[in-house]
Amino acid sequence: MRARLAAALGALILVSGCDSAQRTNEPSLPPPRIISGLVPGPVACTGPPPFARPAEPSLAADPNDPRQLVATWLENPAGTVVAVSHDGGGSWTRSPLPGLLTCAGGRYAHTSDPWVSIGQDGTIYVASLGTRPAASSTTAHDIVVSVSRDHGMSWEAPVIVETASAPPTQPDKEAILADPRLPATAYLVWVDYRVTAGVDPSVDQVMFARTSDGGRTWSTPAAIYSGGDEAQQNQLLLTAGGVLLDVFAEAPSLPGTPHPPPLPVKIRVIRSTDQGKTWSAPIDAARFTYTNAVDPGTGAQLRFFGQNISTASAGNAVYVSWFEDHSDFSTVLVARSEDAGLDWRTPQLVVREKAEAFLPTLAVAGDATVGLLWFDFRHFTRGSRTLDTSVWFSTSRDRGVHWTERRAAGPFDLRAVPASRFGPFIGDYMGLVGLPDGFAAAFVQGKPASRNGPTDMFFSRIAG
Repeated sequence: MRARLAAALGALILVSGCDSAQRTNEPSLPPPRIISGLVPGPVACTGPPPFARPAEPSLAADPNDPRQLVATWLENPAGTVVAVSHDGGGSWTRSPLPGLLTCAGGRYAHTSDPWVSIGQDGTIYVASLGTRPAASSTTAHDIVVSVSRDHGMSWEAPVIVETASAPPTQPDKEAILADPRLPATAYLVWVDYRVTAGVDPSVDQVMFARTSDGGRTWSTPAAIYSGGDEAQQNQLLLTAGGVLLDVFAEAPSLPGTPHPPPLPVKIRVIRSTDQGKTWSAPIDAARFTYTNAVDPGTGAQLRFFGQNISTASAGNAVYVSWFEDHSDFSTVLVARSEDAGLDWRTPQLVVREKAEAFLPTLAVAGDATVGLLWFDFRHFTRGSRTLDTSVWFSTSRDRGVHWTERRAAGPFDLRAVPASRFGPFIGDYMGLVGLPDGFAAAFVQGKPASRNGPTDMFFSRIAG
């Protein structure tokens, strides 16, 4: 299997001509700016210095005014933080998302998985997964949505879309999409795992809800897909023809181990032509081998898994990206559909490096230029005490066939980033959004780039 995969990737390299290992120079983007820092709020929610520990950003632009940008991220102990810019990223104001954490009068011990989207009428929606304080043998989790109707100046009380207790049910990884054409309309997707005490869950079903009154109320959550296995990283897209897509990675089980056995994974798409009331059978967009990034110096596990896919759309074109880290090379690939997700072309190779590459994030600019952000270890030196990690950005002006690569930031020391259960945690996704004249990106870096703590949130405005 590994030999066949290497041969196939070799053919892709010849087609795309983008083997970055052959390049001798490193064109770079302008340095990014830090947008995280001290967050105002109740003393109980700030904690002692260092204040900033940002991770897992989501980023959105107002479809009618791209100067209006909203970023959201995790920042313990402040919870979910929102940062708003009214000048295209030149300046930012930060605040905790109100009404969530118990330290600020809310219900939740902590929040996770923030996701932001802005509607046609300027309404901002931020979805979060709220975890209530543990009670006896169960823990309650809520899918919640917070809304702002004044460009992020104020936020309404969060609305609970679903409540579930684990065991037997645990929600995870929600994503929200505001309809860019219909005012007061947004869609929400997540998964519900079947949970048994003391066992990592591996079977889930995809859940969906929508609002038609600007987030004041939501439809009763409905299961829209269940393959009897694990579907993860669900993301919603809306095509020019009004087709709503849910794109996800699916496999019998998605292990969190440093060196998983060869595991075939499908990227699948389900389609709705009636705003999510009914959904099609799944369509296979791509197949790949699941891998898990590891520290190249120590072999320790890193929290970058094969299910960390990313999607984007423009018109009726749809894109999905993923990474694969093998024993002697690493790749990031992009697959494309030209007909709103019905048919998919052979994946194009964007990155091929000896060093591990991971966490790709896609977006499409107003002129149909495709942008891809990712991280890799090409600047790491074996034996070094630091795990030098760089941020890269590549663009394609021909729908993903050929790519131009530039270094976006770094290197920073990934080993110095705060740890999670599965290793250093900067997030399971980054923020990237297409603008009429380029892209905006929000991503995490650690020391020595960070200034306010072990990590900071960085913002880049990128010309197409």
